Amino acid sequence: MVLQPSVAADALLSQRRWRAHVLTAAYALSGLVGVLIVVTSAPVWRNAAPTWRLTMVGIPHPPDSSVTAAVLFVGGLVLMWVGWAGMVGRSERLPGTPRTRLVVAVAVLVLWCIPPLLGTPILSNDAYSYAAQGEMATRGIDPTAMGPYALHRGEFLNAVDPIWRDAAAPYGPVAIQLSAWAAAATGHVAAPTVWVMRGLAALGVAMTALGVVLIARRERVPAASALVAGVAGPLVLLHMVGGSHNDSLMMGLMVLGLAAFTAHRKILSVVLVTLAIAVKLPAAAALAFIGWNWSTDRNAPVRTRVAGTALVGAGAGAMLLLLSAGAGIGFGWITALSSTGSITSTFSVSTKLGLVANDVAGLVGLGVSEQVWLSVFRLLGLAVAGAVCLWLLVRSPRIGVVRAVGLAMVVTMLLGPVVWPWYLPAGLALLAASGLGRWRPTYLVLIMAASTFVWPTSVDPVQSIAGVGHILGLGFLALIAVVAFVAQRLSLRLGAWRDGRTARRQLTVAAHSRWITG
Repeated sequence: MVLQPSVAADALLSQRRWRAHVLTAAYALSGLVGVLIVVTSAPVWRNAAPTWRLTMVGIPHPPDSSVTAAVLFVGGLVLMWVGWAGMVGRSERLPGTPRTRLVVAVAVLVLWCIPPLLGTPILSNDAYSYAAQGEMATRGIDPTAMGPYALHRGEFLNAVDPIWRDAAAPYGPVAIQLSAWAAAATGHVAAPTVWVMRGLAALGVAMTALGVVLIARRERVPAASALVAGVAGPLVLLHMVGGSHNDSLMMGLMVLGLAAFTAHRKILSVVLVTLAIAVKLPAAAALAFIGWNWSTDRNAPVRTRVAGTALVGAGAGAMLLLLSAGAGIGFGWITALSSTGSITSTFSVSTKLGLVANDVAGLVGLGVSEQVWLSVFRLLGLAVAGAVCLWLLVRSPRIGVVRAVGLAMVVTMLLGPVVWPWYLPAGLALLAASGLGRWRPTYLVLIMAASTFVWPTSVDPVQSIAGVGHILGLGFLALIAVVAFVAQRLSLRLGAWRDGRTARRQLTVAAHSRWITG
């Protein structure tokens, strides 16, 4: 008996495809509206030079009260979370070929990047510091040796956050040179220089997207899913693109460098990662793992691995010397990173523990200063991070270089003395590219939680809880861990339920086929 295609089956398939397209469009729209709300309601830095900004009908700018600003920010974030998490799930189940799914993922990423590209810097004033450092470099002043106060006056200096006006730049020769070119290309005018910095941040995101796709294909991970999870999340959209952080350039160069390494283009990988280091120092973690795995023999002895690391380090060091000389700066940018430790309000585990320990010591009468407690716990955090990174380095031939670097960067940032949301996307993008597996729920929770670490300046702090803010912050970190654990357990149960439903559906289809054939 010859069976004809079932009309009912075709109709059911068509219905499922239509529903998949509608869901994808709904998630894309949710993310777009969410990022639009956050960008258009975000305040403009009061000291910034006047410039055009994106507005949206019905969204007040600036919000008429702190409560309104908080509601708009939270509402926009929630819509972004829904759209992004939904797209992470849909990117693997969209109808069509893997190429089609990747095209859809790229289109959604570009769509979501448009609002932050058209707005002024949000959730951070660092872009104004970059512009001022570029202007300093054009005047022959080394930004890594002194702060923007060296400009004495002018719109570049006025736009810099007062807390950083006397701080040397913790950025390398590539970052300084690009900032200098931006200032020169715009006629030494502050506002357009900041827009150029936004373009450079977008370039970093584009490089990251390309690197993630290349790594995912090499690691046999669905490229569309890796792209959405690693690059289209709220941290990248709001902080890398919206905040115009040069961490974006570091991330793009580093991810491309690791993509080159997975393709066995070792020299290119060292060049790209060294350029990433010349933007910002944390990319050096990738260089260490590349050197350790320079030998293609997974069972290479330690002596061979140490030699490879030394060789790579020497080559990168020589390149950094040349780049620094070309940019006309010294190596003050390496030690300047310590200036960020003056901030104690971020969600750093070690810093929060140090502040709580100081409170407990005060209650029992121990005469130890707050700075001592902070130093002790910050050193403990760095020691734990160092131990974890060393273990990852030794195990990287089997763990995989990309995944090991991603884990090392995330652990180091979370246990470091200062945690800003824009510190995390580089490591998280590498984890997405190498495959999240069963840890996807924890990954989603971490990114969603980290996107709440920094709020618009128009949202006033609650003064009544300011004195116990570090205790509440530590509690929030504990809550994140609990939510991640619950999400993991729910994911396992949901997966078992889906497997059971699929098995029952297959049995039903098989029984139906036997009934048709008699």
